[in-house]
Amino acid sequence: MKRLFLSFILLSISTVVLHMNTVYAQHEKMYVGTYTSGNDSKGVYVYDFDERSGEAILEKTIAMDNPSFLARKGAVLYAVNEDSKGMLTVYDLDSDKILSHVSTDGEHPCHISLSPKDPVLVVSNYSSGSLVLYSLNQDGSIHALDDFLKFNGSSINNERQEESHIHSAFFNREGSQVYVSDLGADLIYVFEIERQNDKYRFHKVQEIKTKFGGGPRHLVFSQDEKTLYSILEMTGEVQVFQKENNDWVSKQIVPMYPTNFKGEHGGGDIKLSKDGKYIFATNRGTANFIYQYKINQDGKLKVKRYSSVFGDSPRNVNLSPSEKFIFVTNQNTNNITIFSKKLEKPKDVGLVLQIPKPVCVIF
Repeated sequence: MKRLFLSFILLSISTVVLHMNTVYAQHEKMYVGTYTSGNDSKGVYVYDFDERSGEAILEKTIAMDNPSFLARKGAVLYAVNEDSKGMLTVYDLDSDKILSHVSTDGEHPCHISLSPKDPVLVVSNYSSGSLVLYSLNQDGSIHALDDFLKFNGSSINNERQEESHIHSAFFNREGSQVYVSDLGADLIYVFEIERQNDKYRFHKVQEIKTKFGGGPRHLVFSQDEKTLYSILEMTGEVQVFQKENNDWVSKQIVPMYPTNFKGEHGGGDIKLSKDGKYIFATNRGTANFIYQYKINQDGKLKVKRYSSVFGDSPRNVNLSPSEKFIFVTNQNTNNITIFSKKLEKPKDVGLVLQIPKPVCVIF
């Protein structure tokens, strides 16, 4: 009887521990980057996010200037400080200490990309049209600025495409190549990262021409990486490319606005669902829409549904780790709207998060 009773106790304890682990797994740390200039924002906002209810509870803020784009690897948080002086901050979340604070050698850095292959990080400088490659130490801090590229492109819009404006750099899944969007030149550059004399270097292998006047901003790949989806900021569209031999060929351009829309566009961000079946993209300007596209078998897109973002200037979109919720950062209305995956209205889901000038959300 004692053995049976002891077994029951152990089983009960195991069940409680398992339940606690399950509950813990349903809570995720959420990091929100903001613009701090001219408003009350403190920097990076850290939330505890409940994947069951969608509730976000503020845990702390990390004081930082204009941390407009964030990336994270383990306990190390990377943030650009977007202004004319251009800085990059590396922050240890466990010790709450800054590991590195270095210049990006450019103006208005706006994007960070961590290689899944090598200990390197790439920063895009928008206003100065440049790209920076840093090598990293084992603790995630900056080791050195290994390479720097200045671009000298232009395109048909004299006001916004008078020179190169590098808006993002995305690695492919294996980290063998990085795809760099130049809004000012209507080009996507493809680079390989090579190791030369103990330094990492950019090696250009290809250029992809996007729609003239479209202004490529961000991109995602299909799961098999045979299709590339580029969001065009200036025309509020998504351009679809497919790989034929070694060339990327344009196959489709789809709008992020209804046919009767006559306002201004400003493509914001684009994300792929984990199952590879859907694309989510935002359009700013006076449009302020979020679109969900279904990916057909041929890789082309079909509009599944769209919604108002219930805010102004949806700069960033992201999915929660479980993909139960979709987050849209509305820069000009100081709020994050949280949708279900079916884009049900935030008021129906009951989730709107108030925060000054939110521009980026990651987990």
